[in-house]
Amino acid sequence: MQTGFHDEAPSHDQFAVLTGTLVHLSTYLQSGCSRSLHVARLLLQRLDEESVADDGIQAFCHLLEETVVTARAAHRPA
Repeated sequence: MQTGFHDEAPSHDQFAVLTGTLVHLSTYLQSGCSRSLHVARLLLQRLDEESVADDGIQAFCHLLEETVVTARAAHRPA
């Protein structure tokens, strides 16, 4: 039976990283703080490197990564 998880379930640390990512993205959306956006991207990259999360979480992280990249490009001065 396929559960959608790889060999091991995401750890508490990985959920904490995902939560931190969402907090930093929320801070960016509320305040425009570019540092929060940068930290969110670093956390997403960390989750991607660990790649233990199920396919749904991985897809969500990739969507967030695309959103962060787009937001960073829009935030940079011309």
